[in-house]
Amino acid sequence: MKIKPLELALSCLFLILAAVTGWLLISDADRKTASPKETDNPRLNPILVSETPQAQASGRNRTKSQSETNLSSLLARPNERLVLFNNEEDYRNFLKAATKSNLRLLGNIDRLRAARVGFTNISDLNGLVDPNQTGPNFLVSLPLPPGGGSVQAGAVGFRQNALEWLGIDEDNSAWGEDITVAVIDTGVVDHEALPNNVTHFDLVSAEDPSTERSGHGTAVASLIVGQNDIAAGVSPASQLIDVRVANSEGISDSFLLAEGIITAVDAGADVLNISLGSLGDSPVVENAVDYALESGAVIVASSGNEGFDQPSFPAGYEDVIAVGAVDLEGTLVDFSNTGENLDITAPGLELPAAWTDENYILFTGTSASAPFVSGAIATAMDQFQLNPTQAAEYVLDFANEAGAPGEDTNFGAGHLDVGRVIDSTTPGIHDIATVSNLIVTDESSSVISVVQNQGTEFISSAELTISTPFATIPLRINNLPPGEIQTFDIPTTLPKNGTEFSITSEATLNETFQDADPTNNVQATSFSVEVDLES
Repeated sequence: MKIKPLELALSCLFLILAAVTGWLLISDADRKTASPKETDNPRLNPILVSETPQAQASGRNRTKSQSETNLSSLLARPNERLVLFNNEEDYRNFLKAATKSNLRLLGNIDRLRAARVGFTNISDLNGLVDPNQTGPNFLVSLPLPPGGGSVQAGAVGFRQNALEWLGIDEDNSAWGEDITVAVIDTGVVDHEALPNNVTHFDLVSAEDPSTERSGHGTAVASLIVGQNDIAAGVSPASQLIDVRVANSEGISDSFLLAEGIITAVDAGADVLNISLGSLGDSPVVENAVDYALESGAVIVASSGNEGFDQPSFPAGYEDVIAVGAVDLEGTLVDFSNTGENLDITAPGLELPAAWTDENYILFTGTSASAPFVSGAIATAMDQFQLNPTQAAEYVLDFANEAGAPGEDTNFGAGHLDVGRVIDSTTPGIHDIATVSNLIVTDESSSVISVVQNQGTEFISSAELTISTPFATIPLRINNLPPGEIQTFDIPTTLPKNGTEFSITSEATLNETFQDADPTNNVQATSFSVEVDLES
């Protein structure tokens, strides 16, 4: 069987609504160059996006602005509103009244006391509901396909190396047993790489009776429960619930997404994977997320592929695990959305995955990153008998540090490492890793090197050597507990403007101990710093 090129297999994903495209073009026009400190990774110097409707729409206690109104008209289904009620009596009275009015009752979710209504004239809502209880039915879609040069030059795809990169070097075929994962997406089709006992819910067929399916949901599912060598999943023994909320073109909306979340939770899902997103923040979706969390489930969502400095929704919610994308070198891929609510990064470039008609693709995007984290949480639940929340925290705790020291807006807690999760209770693992080299240019210049203890044993003594174009500096790593980082800040001189140079940091354990993974001991980073050296 042949793996199709991404450009061919994902052609249907390029059917992006004109409204979305228009808004993105407007947003791009507002971008301006930032001037923060320079680092090895251009995403640590993010392009600053001027205030946009997306930014204004975020936050729970917001007031509607003209920009938000414009966002609603561009990114919502026309002639529709979602209505939320605070009590059961008002909700039931509205449902009765709506059937006798000019409104079209398009759906309702009893769990949320939410209704979806259509109208010819907005005035049809007058007298039936408080305007403050209504909101747009935002469009929800697959993350924009990365293309047009949005994957930076030199980015390295994973191909068949994803599981090894994640630290999975043993038979994982039994991982996830008795754990239920829901894929809320475009639907999952039968495929030789997937288990046979998938539970299906189709929330779209009434609006889109076509039997056509985008392969997106199938690809996502295969990265969680894939059971062959071509499309190998992280947690193959997990029970899979397929909740179809998006049509064959990958388009959904806030109401269907909220309904899909409720459906998955009520069907018993422990982990909900949502590789879909919206620029609109819908209270109905937020309430559905709250319902899932209160029920004990966790939600993992892709951050989005627009290159914005805020994850799309629902990844943008604080308690949803937002996942960004990196390449084989651990470098953030340019299209991956960043921001304060980003939690973790995972493989997101050229991942072999299942597709329709028994085909396979090379899957790229944060859509591919999220299911790795969902599978890791299911595995942690199974292996350590944890509840979903505990397992999610466990997975984040054992991420490999990346980027700026500590949690940051580009990598969150760092890179997903399933091997560290699995080996977390195994004694005797010594593993010192150099994880980042950064350049800081404020009033003076310095090199920042970050090391992490990625083993399970306390490191009492190790050596670090930092090599710059002008000097080689030997340093000592002392008293580093498992999982913790140590940061070294070394003043340095920088070459003249535009000159490319490299910084190399190398950590070495005391020869008494054997390093479990010598491949992560050296970090070599190229820079080309542009600063005003006379200031």
